[in-house]
Amino acid sequence: MPPKKDDKKEAQAEPADKLQAELAALQGVKQDLELGHAILVDKLKQSKAENDRLLQEVDNLKARIGNATQDYVDILQHREEQIKLAEVRNNALQQQVERLQAEIGQCNEEFARLKEDNNKQAEKLDTASSLLSDKERLEETVRKQHDLIDQRGAEIKAARAQIEAKEQALDKARSHIEELSLKCQAATKLQVLFGEPWLVQTSRMKLKGTFPWDREYNILACSAGGKQLVLHGGQSRSHDNVSKETAILTLDSLSWEQPDSAVQAIGLLGHTATAVGRNKLMVFGGSLGEEASAGALVLSTDTMRWSSIATNSVHQPPPRLSHAAVAVREKVYIFGGMTIDGHLLNDLWCLDLDNMQWTHCTCYGYTPTPRKGASLCATEDGRRLYLFGGHTGQRLVNDCYYLEVERLMWSQIHPTGTAPEPRENHVAATLGKHMFVAGGCGEAAAAPAGSNLTAGLAALGGAAATATGGAAGGAGRRLNDTHVLGMFTGPAWEQLDDGSWCNNLMWLKQMSVGSVMHGNRLYTLQPNLHEQLTELQVIELTLPEDIERMKTAKRRDQEQVDRLELLEDAAATSNSIQVNWRPPSKNKERITGFKLMVATITGMIQNIRHGMQYRSCVRYSNY
Repeated sequence: MPPKKDDKKEAQAEPADKLQAELAALQGVKQDLELGHAILVDKLKQSKAENDRLLQEVDNLKARIGNATQDYVDILQHREEQIKLAEVRNNALQQQVERLQAEIGQCNEEFARLKEDNNKQAEKLDTASSLLSDKERLEETVRKQHDLIDQRGAEIKAARAQIEAKEQALDKARSHIEELSLKCQAATKLQVLFGEPWLVQTSRMKLKGTFPWDREYNILACSAGGKQLVLHGGQSRSHDNVSKETAILTLDSLSWEQPDSAVQAIGLLGHTATAVGRNKLMVFGGSLGEEASAGALVLSTDTMRWSSIATNSVHQPPPRLSHAAVAVREKVYIFGGMTIDGHLLNDLWCLDLDNMQWTHCTCYGYTPTPRKGASLCATEDGRRLYLFGGHTGQRLVNDCYYLEVERLMWSQIHPTGTAPEPRENHVAATLGKHMFVAGGCGEAAAAPAGSNLTAGLAALGGAAATATGGAAGGAGRRLNDTHVLGMFTGPAWEQLDDGSWCNNLMWLKQMSVGSVMHGNRLYTLQPNLHEQLTELQVIELTLPEDIERMKTAKRRDQEQVDRLELLEDAAATSNSIQVNWRPPSKNKERITGFKLMVATITGMIQNIRHGMQYRSCVRYSNY
């Protein structure tokens, strides 16, 4: 804060008081000098008077003392010398007086200069006082401006909050519109396949949560209970570390999550995943960058944590990637693939999950040629494994083989109808008497003469690219069609979906695995323009036998029964049985729930279902 006016006046008054004191002192000195000068002048006058008197006496004595003149000459000379000395002293005092007068003149000039400086300081003080007043006035104005700015800032903040609320509402409305738009694209149609009616329901849904990035050479698997989709590994040129990530899509809430506990230290690509048990997902092989893996990992879908599998085998499958795998009850089969240096394989290995031992299967019959990127699936009774497609090193193929598991006998089948386009990195699954093939990477153009797998892979560069390179001679083309193979009654191909829904999606990655089938549902993830997996397409199939079962159930529901009874149309698979029942017709509306119990092999009775459903799925691996 600036000093007050009184303080400034006091500060400026102090030098003036000192000057006044010095001036008074000088006046006293001047008066003393003037007094001394007057005394000297009086003395001089007295000396002159004395001199005149003496001259008079001399003149008088000359007359009276004629003869004593010579005696008085000496006295006169002595007196003259004294007079000269007095005159010298007088001259000195005169010079001193003049010097003092000069000093008094300088003091007067200094006093005038100090007075002028004092006037200037007073003017400056007045100016400072005026500036202080202006400053206080400006501070008051600034304070008012700050208050106004704060008020305007609060208004802007409120306006921004309203804008954000409006934008959130707008985003919510857009999301709702997108969801409605996707729901409007849902369709239910009746298709005739293999001469029988199939009910095909197609729906598209908007996903939520933290969207994972689209990638290539990844795995997409469904948990054994069919409640979650697991996306793991792969590579992306636009985003790093996707090979280490694990994304979980909960199908009930359609929400993505990427748990930190499921992030791996080393990324994988070109590996396989199979659902084993109730809550586990087994991952085998893949590329670790500069080398391939021969290890097996297990992801628990309950804890979302990875653990390694310790096997008891002396012999284990060699490291590989881009192979095929399938789980049959308590066994996992691995076929083909390739080594990190591009050598293709066609061996078959089996891991027994009961004793954790690998077995090299010596097969017979018409063994498939070495290949990578093929698919392997099993029939519901687990007696046959079906192999389809892949890359043989020279070209993509669409041939089909099956293995009789008990005899380890390979056979090639030549179905009728229009076979799917040759492809690799596709998905295949069985449902009843049919095998479904979806997605994959097809040829973009014909391969040049003399091309081979090594040349095509070397174009991508790097060990990982060499291990996971696309079709030789071209960049490849993403396929999204779905085909069905009737496996038993005269093998034949039929097309279920031509995949035209994605013809305009130019950003789809060619080697991405975005489809998986569980039960009678085919799930397909769809990326947006920013390579985020934001949509899910579900194709739900109702087979002819299921349509007949629905008709029978409808007729049965119209019948009147007087007790709770299990139905005889239980649907059994290799690892589960679908149990159906119906309540008594009388007082049906009073029933609040059903309880289903099962006897285990140890004789224990366990409750496995409680609710209002009229059916339940019992898995053998759980009991």
